[in-house]
This record gives sequence, structure tokens and C-alpha cells, in this order.
Amino acid sequence: MAGKILILRWAGSAYDSLGGLLELIAQELAAQGSHVVLFSADDKDWPDRLIELLKAGDIAFALTMSGIGAEMTIDGTMAWEAAKVPLFNWSCDHPCYFPSRHVIRNRYLLHGYVFPDHARYNITHLKPNGAAFAVHLGIPPRGLFPQAPLPLASRNGRIMFTKTGHDTNKIETNWRNYLPDLQMIVFAAAEELFHRSTADFMPALRRFGEQRGIFLDGDNQLTMLLIREIDAYIRFKRANLVMDAVRRYPVDVFGSGWDHISRNGAKAQFHGAAPWRTMIEQLPHYVGCLSTNPLVEGSVHDRTFFALSAGVVPIGDSNEFSRMYMPGLEPYTFGFTREQVEQAVEAVLAAPAEALACTETTWQTLAVPFGMRRAAHQIMQFVNLHGLNARSSA
Repeated sequence: MAGKILILRWAGSAYDSLGGLLELIAQELAAQGSHVVLFSADDKDWPDRLIELLKAGDIAFALTMSGIGAEMTIDGTMAWEAAKVPLFNWSCDHPCYFPSRHVIRNRYLLHGYVFPDHARYNITHLKPNGAAFAVHLGIPPRGLFPQAPLPLASRNGRIMFTKTGHDTNKIETNWRNYLPDLQMIVFAAAEELFHRSTADFMPALRRFGEQRGIFLDGDNQLTMLLIREIDAYIRFKRANLVMDAVRRYPVDVFGSGWDHISRNGAKAQFHGAAPWRTMIEQLPHYVGCLSTNPLVEGSVHDRTFFALSAGVVPIGDSNEFSRMYMPGLEPYTFGFTREQVEQAVEAVLAAPAEALACTETTWQTLAVPFGMRRAAHQIMQFVNLHGLNARSSA
């Protein structure tokens, strides 16, 4: 591809995870022969610096995550259109988070998603360009973990759980300040959807809303608020259930927000927040890596992909993707009951050699079709469609 590929590296995400991910995808793009430029969006003057870089030309396309830079303008025109540079916005979160970035209608902005579930929401409800693109984050190259996979005897025999916690009672307290009809909708929906994915949110919200005379559309500020609140609530409530279940196992917890979880009788150790790079360095020394998926069915959390690359057993909730592509690891998955979480953890700890062997087999099967190199190739292919990235009526 002629011209440079510009990657907007943002350092403001939790533990600098997005920055680390973008550096990895930059390496994969460079490995395919592209000239990659990493742009640091990390000071108050970065928008001005970026506009000057765009005006200089010779940029084939740009890549960003979570909408950083997507809303910039030059003299009232979207910056990417003014510079004639397509921007692939690769989003990890549901469109309910910063929805203004997901509704921009412009052929130079390609709405990309890590999870197919979120891309489907875009084209079903928001429809800015009539097309959205799903690119799995992908399994990073094993070279990220030079010593992986470590022999069992060289590991610490513990499970890593990297997760931010939150007391959901505080969220419920906030909901009680809502108008009575909204209270009814949000509490009822949150209870019904605990074991479901975000794909089921809209039917539930519409049903509960209509009972109160509120007819909701998927592209509406109230709808986005409700989805955002319920999504966060369920994810934290699931994480709390998992954390409470694994307290008595040898688990190292990295992340803030766990003060509401009792430490009495716990074998788990709480280490607080740690940088993304520290997690990467420590991961291969563990037997298992515990995670929870963000209410999706079409892919898995990036910690699952990273665990596979590191040769560490991924432990997490089962979904359509894991059952289809990772059947050998189903014994180490769970539904959101205490008993199922305990069974998955105990399956790893009781027979770690067997669990690690299953992990290695799964990695060998998925490393190419779901690798980060494949993700980089897909992004390049999708960007080539930007000339057709508009509704037919546009």
C-alpha cells in the first residue's frame, strides 16, 4: 500500500492497554511491508500536531481505537475527509459508550469493532454509513512471550485475574434517583439480562419501556444511557460473583475497586492496579488466566487470546465463539453461577498438565486464522473499501 500508515497511539486508557495493543498491530502492519508511523496523542497540543501531519500528505490511511481523533475537524470539515485520509476506528466497546463517535456519517470514517456483536448493533440501529466492520483483536505473536510456553515446573501454580471491580450497590443507589418509570425499566432489565448478551438488550428494553408508555429506538440518548448503565452493572456484578467464588483459590488479582470483597479466609492476593506491560511480562509464569467476556457472543476477551499466545490456560465464561472455535477448553469455562466458576478453576488446578496441553492444541489451531497478523491484513483490506463506504442514498 502506497503511503504511510498512521496509528494514533493514545496513552489514556486503563493501564495503557490500548497503547500496547496499537503498538502490537503496528508491528504486524510493518511486518507486511507497510511504513508505519506511531503518533502519540498524549498532550494537550496533539490535535494541532495531528492536523499538521495530515496536511503534509503521504498518508495512505490511519488507525485509531475507541474513536480517538474521529471527531476532529479542519475548517468545519471532518479532518479525515479534508485530508482525504481514511480512518479505521477500531472500537473495543459497545456503541453506547461515546455514541457520538459511532454515528458519524462519512465515507472516510470506517466504523470497526473488535466484537462482531457491536458491529451488528451499528448497522442495525445507528446505520451511519450502512456498513460496519468486525476485526477480532486476534492472538498476538508468540514472540511477545519469548519464553512461552514455560514448563509446568517453572510456573507459580497460580491464576492471574486482571480486572477492575466495583460495588454494584452504588450503581443501584444511583438508579433510585431516576424517575419511577425509568427505575422500573432499568431494574427489571438488569435482572432479566444478567445471563444474556447485549444483543438481547434492545428487545428487553423495548418490552419494559412499552409497558410504561415509552417506545424506544436503538439510536436514542435515553436508550444509550440505559444500555450503558445495564451493561456496566451486569459486567461488574458478574465480576463480583467470580471474585467471590475464587477468593479461596490461589489467584493473584490485579486491578482496583475490590475493597467491597471480603478478605476473610481468602487465598487470593490483591495486588492493586498494574500497568499493561507488567501483566504481559508476568502472564507466562501462571497456570491460568481468568477473565470475563463483555456480554458478547461473537468473540472472546483479549485476555483469552493473550493467554493462548502465552501458553496459559484461559478460564472464562463460555459463549458461541468459544464453543465453536475452542471446544477443547470448554471444561475450563463457566456460566455465571458460583458452582460453575469453582468447577472451572478446580479443573485447571487439579490437572494443570492436561489443561496446558489442551491450551497448546487450541493455540496451534487458532494462531493463524485468529492471529493478530490476520487482523492487520483485514484492516488493510477493509480500508480499501472506503470509496464505497457510504449509504447508497448519500
